[in-house]
Amino acid sequence: MKINYLFLTLLTLVGITFTSCIKEEADNMESDIVTATIENANKYLQTNATVTTSSVFFRLKPDVTVTEFAPIFTLSEGATITPANGTKFDFSQGPVKYTVTSKDGRWRKVYTVSFLENSFIAKYSFENVKIVTNDDTSGIYNDFYDLLSNGKEKYDWATGNQGFDILASTLFENDPAMEGKEFGPDYYPTFSIPNGYQGKGVQMVTKDTGEMGTMFFAPLAAGNLYLGTFNFTIPAIKSTRFGIPYTEGIDMPYSISGYFKYKAGKTFLNNSKDSKLTKDTWDAYAILFEAKEGDDNYLPGDHNFKDPRIVAVARIKDTDKIETNEWTKFEIPFELVSGKSVNVKEKKYMITVVFSSSIEGNIFNGAVGSTLSIDEVEINLEKN
Repeated sequence: MKINYLFLTLLTLVGITFTSCIKEEADNMESDIVTATIENANKYLQTNATVTTSSVFFRLKPDVTVTEFAPIFTLSEGATITPANGTKFDFSQGPVKYTVTSKDGRWRKVYTVSFLENSFIAKYSFENVKIVTNDDTSGIYNDFYDLLSNGKEKYDWATGNQGFDILASTLFENDPAMEGKEFGPDYYPTFSIPNGYQGKGVQMVTKDTGEMGTMFFAPLAAGNLYLGTFNFTIPAIKSTRFGIPYTEGIDMPYSISGYFKYKAGKTFLNNSKDSKLTKDTWDAYAILFEAKEGDDNYLPGDHNFKDPRIVAVARIKDTDKIETNEWTKFEIPFELVSGKSVNVKEKKYMITVVFSSSIEGNIFNGAVGSTLSIDEVEINLEKN
């Protein structure tokens, strides 16, 4: 079995003891960007930079025309970065790749650094998809993006594929059902499909994570898709970071809509022993919440709809979460949280839309094989 640096990190975090030589490797293997900023950040940036396990996003304020920036990074202790900290680039030419090397020189991670214009996308068709490869894990999974009017790529959607990637190649090699098949994006919980409602779509499948997943208290991985970012951490539920900046000057959105298909897996697994379900079902919701300053301007995966910043919620009703083999339209209206109001003239907001193939996937309950397909998702800013 191949052991990569992320796997070693996990084992270190959960307190598993290794021999002294492996512990020495773990102590010197960090090659991470911890934080990122630019000079005069308050002048140019809409929010603090978002740092994930492989990307850094800077979101620009409206009407910013400057395109040359010199990002400044803080790194893991002793790590170095190429190009050097403070090197200026014209980011209108596209993202820049940075390589972070660990203190001992044996571990490297490549980050894609982008500056995103203040553009709000209300309709997503999932026609643009990339295959992400990870040499450290032999990983190969899908990322979804949209093209802006100037041809730039905008990555609003995230998945848990990066977390599953730690286990994927090993699970595939030991999966009898995969004998003779090729390892690829469709082995991951969330991937592109060619036959969506119109053009391509997205499919989410609840996966068994095997003995290694159980070791890290994540015995299954629900397929998910959400507006936000993914940044791997322990516990795994904290890795999902929901939310992107909501368009300024527009009142509360009316609803979210789209098309779906769903089939529940055969056997519901109550891994948390805290469920009243006997059969799996899916989930779809959206949340509008107040923005705040700082690096944690997002909702964590375990928000449970209780964060005090939440001002409005749209969540699909149980009666609408049907199983169907046909593309079926859904529309879910937003409702204000009791005692809350929306004031776009005085406050800034974030928004997320979340889909999951297992409604209790956040506490690792669900049925392996549950499959949710989604396409043509729209945030309706006015009543249709």
